[in-house]
This record gives sequence, structure tokens and C-alpha cells, in this order.
Amino acid sequence: MTYLKSIAVALIGLSLLAGGFLAYVYRWLMTRPVPDLDGRMQLAGLDFPVTVRRDGHGIPHIEAATKADLFRAQGFVHAQDRMWQMEQMRRIADGTLAELFGEAAFDADYYARTIGIRRCAEKELSEIWPHEQEILEWYCEGVNEYMMQREGNLAAEFRLLRYSPAPWRPIDCLALAKLIGWTMSINWDGEVLRLLVREQFGTEAAADLETEQQPETPSILDELEEEDTQRLILTAQALMQEYDKVNSFLPLMNASGQGSNSVVVSEARSSSGYPLLCNDPHLQVSMPGPLYEQHLTAPGINAIGAMFPGAPGLVFGHNQHVAWGITAAVTDVQDLFVERVNPENPELYEYDGEWMPLETVAEAFHIKGHPEPLVKKVRITQHGPIITDLVSEIDVLPLSLQWTGTQPGHTFHCLLEVLAASSCTDVMKAFAQWNCPSLNVSVADVQGNIGYGLIGRHPVRGQGLGLLPSAGWHSANDWQGYVPYENHPGLHNPDSGVIVTANNRIADSDSTPWLGCDFDPGYRAQRIVQQLEDLPVITPADLRRVQLDSFSSFAEELTSILIRLEPNDSWGKYAVRVLAEWNYRLETTSEGALIFHYVLNTLLDEAFGTKLKSLYPRYLGKVSNPVFTTSSFKIRALPQLLALLKHQPHSRWYEDTANNRDRTRDEYLQDSLHIAVRTMRSEMGEATRKWAWGRIHQIRFSHLMGSVAILRPLLNRGPFPIEGDATTPMQTASELGNTDSLVQVAPAYRSIMEIGNWDAMQAVLNTGQSGHPMSRHYYDQMGMWREGEYHPMPFSSQAIEESTVYTLYLDP
Repeated sequence: MTYLKSIAVALIGLSLLAGGFLAYVYRWLMTRPVPDLDGRMQLAGLDFPVTVRRDGHGIPHIEAATKADLFRAQGFVHAQDRMWQMEQMRRIADGTLAELFGEAAFDADYYARTIGIRRCAEKELSEIWPHEQEILEWYCEGVNEYMMQREGNLAAEFRLLRYSPAPWRPIDCLALAKLIGWTMSINWDGEVLRLLVREQFGTEAAADLETEQQPETPSILDELEEEDTQRLILTAQALMQEYDKVNSFLPLMNASGQGSNSVVVSEARSSSGYPLLCNDPHLQVSMPGPLYEQHLTAPGINAIGAMFPGAPGLVFGHNQHVAWGITAAVTDVQDLFVERVNPENPELYEYDGEWMPLETVAEAFHIKGHPEPLVKKVRITQHGPIITDLVSEIDVLPLSLQWTGTQPGHTFHCLLEVLAASSCTDVMKAFAQWNCPSLNVSVADVQGNIGYGLIGRHPVRGQGLGLLPSAGWHSANDWQGYVPYENHPGLHNPDSGVIVTANNRIADSDSTPWLGCDFDPGYRAQRIVQQLEDLPVITPADLRRVQLDSFSSFAEELTSILIRLEPNDSWGKYAVRVLAEWNYRLETTSEGALIFHYVLNTLLDEAFGTKLKSLYPRYLGKVSNPVFTTSSFKIRALPQLLALLKHQPHSRWYEDTANNRDRTRDEYLQDSLHIAVRTMRSEMGEATRKWAWGRIHQIRFSHLMGSVAILRPLLNRGPFPIEGDATTPMQTASELGNTDSLVQVAPAYRSIMEIGNWDAMQAVLNTGQSGHPMSRHYYDQMGMWREGEYHPMPFSSQAIEESTVYTLYLDP
């Protein structure tokens, strides 16, 4: 009995100890950093008092007497709600994650330092204009004042990791902008994949894997000796393997299918007589979400919308005159060059018959747990950094990377000019100095104008199209400059009265400059146009339906082929019958959507997976590094599969590799259906009433530190069943070909605006305003987002006053 009592006492003691530890984590580490949104605080440096009114979701309306005070207060508010997220992104850009997380993060740091995101930001900082410098300094003053006042209580993450962040500086704002630009510049790994496919399967097969056969591109291989050719192939393979190492540390940065939708409607097509604009950027799924809502008011500025925390201004939104929406343009702004390094002096490389000195940068990595820094050299040619230095295991042929983002632009000048724009024309002029990333901008103003323009720098190539690596030792292959801004594609008040951008091809005209071939296949754009073209007038409710639409035009096309099949077994017949009755909507309860994706995955695997082998995941759009969140191939396999099935009764891709036999198109389809249904029965069970898309298509909002078991329930949310896929207007993209993959890309922010009737704006984030896990605003918009609900974004003083729940007064 005494023995049992001892055990009981010990168990009670352990329980109390565990409970005490959890209480400590919850109360002292997690709860104390949550900021007060009401009351009065001081902000050193202010010239005049500032008022911050917040609604029930914690969205701040900042009213200041000067622009300087406005941006100081914006920095203060960002630090209140998202300081850990800002620090996390700064460390990704700087390549300093290993200082906090040890060796596991070194590969990610080495990658970021090699690409040189911080070096790009430093170059831009050296050339920004005085008024940009002022804005950045004002913003940083606000961030740093909050950090000073809340030292030790900035965020739970800082307390858990037991460190305090360094002051925020203008270079950090620029590095954040460069990091975002890098994640939206997605072309160079496509060059590597094309190279590998071309060498393993030949030019004809490589062309087969492209949606369209592109004009002949000069190949570097024609100018290499046989030994160098083999080294180049090894280089490409090793690069992909090296990037995979990094994925194990930063899985949240991996995503394919990233994109956005935007629709502009003229006043003639609008039910209310106001032009309409809606925008929903599709970004990687994370906790907290990437965007932050706010309203900025000062003399000359009255604008509302969303921004990436860590920098001043707005990226999405409107002022009192004009609204703008943004989608990724997916143009080709990166190229690889094979360099000839002097075998007798590795500090020299060849260029037009002469040996040129390599620029060398010594990067010191401070790794947690290591007493001394690890120093690595980054070599840089006139094209850019030699990225194959990331691979140390084999003798590699040097590949350098040229990217438009390495050149300085005037990011924050453009954003400030947009805030003060009074027309569609003003918005497009404001972006004339924009460098990177390449974006589609949709606009509508109170005069009734609507428009579209492409912004960012786009290289003019000396030879070829940049689809494969070029010979770096010939100046004829160099970029010859950039497409003049006045020659960029654009629209102004088109006759249709509607402009749709969804990362699809920008123009088919031969007069348009070459912009690349990595655009979205266009299924989302096709569906959006179909929804709107027959409507006599368009309402905000119609645009809401567009943003929430889970109909797949791709599924409609492929299913029309599948339902012609006549399987011999009862399960196959059942699957075909369900597909024939399906409405092509990928709803969570849809049996047809589940069957369709099992069949689709099998078709892809039987056609491409069994032939491409190790290259297959890349062809399906699997990303290959931590800071590069999407692939230029994305969902390219889908239109190629359709093209095969529509036009080729016989093809090498139908071959049954496992049994070494040729197959006709019909045999390939029948076999794939049989395999898919068998797999589905094994994984989903044979109770068809439980077959539903939402069982395998789910979304989880994960925090960087959410992999720690004790923190997981505090930091992460989900998983939840979710509608859509990579081809639906409501894009919820998971890893193509993988039924177990969680959604990686989804709408981060939805907004719908009536131009001139500004108080009617409605919007929603996919998580919440706050980055503090214990805040009520950490995920209070998530349920609304999942249910297709929106909240108002009041703009007038009266509407703001009526919606105010918290008021914070910032005094000098």
C-alpha cells in the first residue's frame, strides 16, 4: 500500500510540475507580450499626437498630422502586432537563421547569402532618393520605439528563444522587398529542368513536355566539349539535390501554384454605376498570414488596404480617387549562364576572350552552438553569383544567375506615389521606377476609367529566349538592357468593360516583347471570364462568387474524355458514372472531385512519372529551395496531359514502362482508371458514402515553431477540409500528384471595392491581424475566410467612428 501511495504521490507531483510548466509557458511566455490596443502611449520622435482606431478585428485606422508621424505610427503598429514575423523574414533574407536554430538552418542561410538578397538591398539603399530614405527612417523610428518600450515582451517567440532582436533599419525594409521579389521570380529552376530533360530524353521529348513548343533556343551544349557537357548535367542534378536538403528545415516555404486573381469592371458593366475591382493574392499558407490590413491618413494621404509587415505603405488597396489590384505577372526575369573559370587561377573567368577577375565576398555564418563563425566565399561574375558553389560534393561547371532584382529600383518611391495617385494614369506613372517583382496592376478611378499595366523590369536578351543556360563567355548572349516602360503591355477602358488577370499569358501579339513562357495555363482566368461575360451587369456579389468559385475548367475538359471509357469491372463503372454526374466543383463533400483527382494523379504518374523518374516531382512543380516558393513549371503537366489525350492516339508517353509494352491512348486511360480506383479503395475504404474531396484536401496554418510538440496546439491551426485546387478561381494548391499533401497556397486576402462608394469595401484575411498566438485577433478572421464571409473596411470618418472598438492615442 505504501508503494502504491508513493507512486500516486509521484504522479501527482509530476502532474503539478507539468501543469506549472504549461501555466508558465501560457501566462508568462505567451500572454504577456500581447499588446494593449486601448489607452495612451508615448512614441518618441512624434511631432504631433496620432490616433489609432481599431475595429473589432484589430484593423488600425491611423490618423496623423504629418507624413512623418504617419509612417512612424505605421512602424509602431506593425511592431505591436507582427514583430516576430518581421524578424523571421529579416533573418531569411539576411541568411542568419542558424544564429537561432543552429546547423539545421545553415543550408537555408548559405542559399540566401549566395543569392545575395541582402547585397541586392544594400545596392538599392545606396541609390535611393532622399525622400525614400526619409520614409524608411520614419518607419524604422516607430518600430524601434515599440521595441524599446516593450523590451523583453515583444513577442512570445523572442521569449521562448531568449533573445532580443536588433533595431529595425531601412536596409531591413529593402531586404524584405527583395525577398518578396525573389519569391515571385520563378524562372531559373525551369532552365535547369529543361536542361536535364533534354539530355536524358532528347530535344523532341523535352519539347513534348512544354505546353507549347517554343522557338528554337541556342543551346549552351553546342558550345561545350563533351567532358564539360557531362559536368553541366551533373551540376544541374546536384543543385536540385542540394536544395532538397534545405526543404527539411523550412517546409513552410515550399509551395507550387502560387498566384493571384484580379477583376476590374467598368461603370457601364456595373449594377451600381460604380466601377468595381476585386483582388485576391494567392500566397503560401502560414501562421500568421503574410498580409496586414490598415488605413493610413495624413495630409496628402488617405489610403486603405493591405501590406507586408516590415515596410511602410500599402501594396493592395485604394485611396479617395483610385483603387489598384496586383497579381504576379510570372514573366521571365532570371537567366543562368555557364561560366568558364580559369583552371590555373580560379579567381578569373573568361569574357570575350579575356580573363576577368571574379568578385569575391566572404560570408561569415554564426551558427548556434559553434564558438567560431564558418566563413564561406561567394563568387560573383558580371552576370551574378555563381550558385553552383552551393554544391560541394562533385566537380561542377560554374553556373551564374542573373536576376533583375539585383539592380536597384525605387520601391518605396513607387508605393508612396501610388498612395497619392488621383487617376488610373497616375497609378501607372507611379510604377515607372518599379524594378522587381514583375507584376500585373489593375486600376479603376472615380472618373469611371479602368485599366491594366505590366510593371517591373524585363530583360532584352542578346540571343535566345532564356529557356536554357547561355554561354557566359560571349557578350552576344548578355542582356542588352530592359524593355522600355512605355512599351509594356497595357489596357485603358477596353470595350468589354472587364479586365481579368490570373497569372495567365499577358498577350499573344507578335508586337509584344518576349516576356517568357511560364505563365499559368489559364484555367482560372478562363473560368472567371466565363462567369462574367454573359452577365448584363455585374454586382459585388458576382465578384464574391468569383473569389469563392471552386469550379475547375480543367476538370471539365479532362472529365469529358474520362466518361467515354467503358470499364469492365463494377468499380470502374461506378467511378465513371459518378464522374458523368459530377458538376466539376471541387467541394469538400464531393465524391466526384475525389475520384477525379485519384484518376488525374494516376494519369500523370503513368504518363510522366514512370519515364521522368527523379525529374518527375520537378515537372509537377515541386520547389527546390527555401526562399523560392513556387516553380516555373507549377501545373504545366496538366495542359500537356490534355493536349496528349486530345490530339495523340499514340505517344511515347502512353507506354507501360513497368511491363515494357506499348499502349494506345484508350489502353492507357483504361489502365489508369483501374489503378486509380484500386488505390482509392485501398486508401479511402470501400464505403463510398465516405468518399469526399475534403478527406484528402485540407489546409493547415503552421507557425515556423509549430513543429515543437508542446507549442503545436498554441501556434498552429487546422487541418481543415477546404474546397478548390490549383485550377479553380479559389486556388487552394497542394502538391500535384500527391494525395497526402496539405494545401500550400491559398488566398491570403480577399477584397472587393466599389470605386467611389468606398465605405462599401469588404475584405478578409485568411488568419488575423495579430501575430501573437494568445491574441483574440490571431485567427479571428479564419472562420470567416473559410465560410466565404467578409468584413467591412470603412473609409469615411463617420463609418470609422461607428466601427471603432479600440482607440490608442500616441503622444509625442
